[in-house]
Formats: sequence, C-alpha cells, structure tokens
Amino acid sequence: MNVLSQVRPPPPLHDLLGVSFEFNTKITALVWDRAFAFFGLADGSVAILRASWEGAPQLRPRSGGGLEIAAGTAPPPPPAIFPVHKGEVLSMAADKLGGVITGAEDGKLQRLFDGEISTLDEKPRRKIRAVAAGRGGRRAFAAGRNVDVLGPDARRLTMPGPVTALAYDPAGLHLAVGFEGGVSMEACGIRRNPKLEGGNFCSLAWDAEGARLAAANTDGRLVVRNRGADGWEVVEDVAGNALAIAFAADGALIVAGSDFVQAIGGHGAAHVGRARHGAAPIACHPRLGLVACAGRDGAILLCRPGTADVMTIRDSGAAPTFLAFAPDGSALAFAAADGEAGTVILPDLLFRIGDAR
Repeated sequence: MNVLSQVRPPPPLHDLLGVSFEFNTKITALVWDRAFAFFGLADGSVAILRASWEGAPQLRPRSGGGLEIAAGTAPPPPPAIFPVHKGEVLSMAADKLGGVITGAEDGKLQRLFDGEISTLDEKPRRKIRAVAAGRGGRRAFAAGRNVDVLGPDARRLTMPGPVTALAYDPAGLHLAVGFEGGVSMEACGIRRNPKLEGGNFCSLAWDAEGARLAAANTDGRLVVRNRGADGWEVVEDVAGNALAIAFAADGALIVAGSDFVQAIGGHGAAHVGRARHGAAPIACHPRLGLVACAGRDGAILLCRPGTADVMTIRDSGAAPTFLAFAPDGSALAFAAADGEAGTVILPDLLFRIGDAR
C-alpha cells in the first residue's frame, strides 16, 4: 500500500530569519531609525535591536531554482539598553536628523542618538503622551491640551481636549493632531474646516505622498481628509471598529480591528487572511503590497490585500502589540504583550518567487 506523507507547512520565518528577546517590563512603543529597531519600555528605558548582523542567517538563490537559507555563523548581539527616562515611555518617533525622540511620565522630551541622550524640552509634573518629528529639526510634543512645536515653525497649538496623537506627513512639514473630541489639520496650512469634532481620535495615518490623512476614533468612526479638499469624508462599510489604520504602498487604506483586517481602495478591497483571520495591530510594507498583522491566536502574519495569500512570520503566542517595517522594508520588528521584542529579516528575494504563501 502506498502511503503519501502529509505535506508539512513551512516553519515561521522568525524561526529561520529572526531573533527575539524578552524584557521584564511592558513594551510601550516601537519605531525604526535606519537599520535599528527602537523599543520604548515601561521602566523608562529604550532598547535597540538589529535585524541583521555579521554572521546572521541569509536567504539566497539555490542552484537548480528556488531559495535556500544559509544558517547563521554568529549569535545575534544583545539589545543595547539606554535609561532615557524616569518613568514609563509613553510615546516615541523617529527623528529625521537621526535617532529617536521620546516622551514619558517624567515630562521630558528626550532625544537618543548614537548612544547620547539629550533633553529637548521639559514639562515638570506633566506627562508627554504624544510626540512627532518632522523635517529640518521640527519636533512636536503634547502634554494635556497643548502641542508645542519646536524648530523652524516654533509655536504652541491649543486643542479643545487632551491630545492623544501627533503625526507629521512623510515630507515632515505638515502636522496632524488627534485629541479627545476630534482631529485637526490646523498645522497643515488648511484654512477651511481644519477641525473635525466628535469622538476621541487616537489613530492617525498619512499616505505616502502626504496628500491624505486618515483618522480613527475610539467609537469606530473613520474619516479621511485630502489636504486639497474643503472637508472631511466619513469612510463607510468598515467591517468593525478600527483599532489600527495605515496606508498600503498602492494607496489602499488598511483598517484593522479585533477580528478583521480590511483594504479600502487601492488594488484590493477584501479581508486579509484566510486560514487565520487577521487583526490589529498592522504595518504596511513601504514598497510592496504586503501587510503584517496579528492572528487571532497570537501569530504574526504577512498578507497580500485582495488575495488569500498568507505567510506566517511568527507562530502563535502572546498577542502582538506593535508591528513596524524597517524604512526600506528589509525587516519587520514586533513586540508582544509578554515583553517579547524581535526582528525578522525580509529580503525582497523572498517575494520574487511567486505569491507569498
């Protein structure tokens, strides 16, 4: 009797091309600066990981076709950890001049660059809950209802309610503000209807051209504003409350909730994921039509909107809390609820042999 062996699914990419470490504290923020992934921690520290190092595993073409993974020849370096704040890191952003800026419970706006920590501003007895960095030394941070902008456009903006989110557009010139009670584009030079009131807007996302801003509030309302338009557009037919939003490389708005990931516009307009339904958090590849998301079982998945293609980045485990692609798309960083922080190498070669399966 002939017996056919069951086809085994490929191992998660993290097992082959990744590395992770566990911290004894909650991870509160994640951003990339060049080839380094920065993780903000609840104890006030910032940890830095690299996705690639001398002797890291590599993906390469195999003679006869296909790909093969060359095993690593050296262990990954341990995280570099810097005590940046006295109190939980509440927000972090990549600085256009290099390094990252951070806001925390101690009321300090700090910059970490090449191992050096410098104080940019301070609000004694206040918590800095949102930060953003733009071009030419522009930095913005919020404590309560006030947004202080440093650099060439130095000024103070006062919102109707406490500020929850800040985001510069990709050019680093236009600032959007989310607050308890609405969202504002006043800092973008818009004269007509700069504010939209109603709901607590905690999630902001710019498209790659900086022409559109998407904002989601805690009540499930999702809006988009074109900087050249006169008003705000409410996005309909969303599968549920938006917990995370981002723009894909093709301009589609990717929306994720507790049990769905959906592409609106662009080339795809379908739910992402099939075998395991996707969920927030999400991250969009900067160049390719790929979206990283969480699975309901705690896995990390890589999907292609509008198709059934799903690749497993990390197997089931503690729920992912943050996902972010490197600026060039060559790696993915993640954080999980149990304090795990990791990176996975994702070379373009991986996606040139057909669909991501």
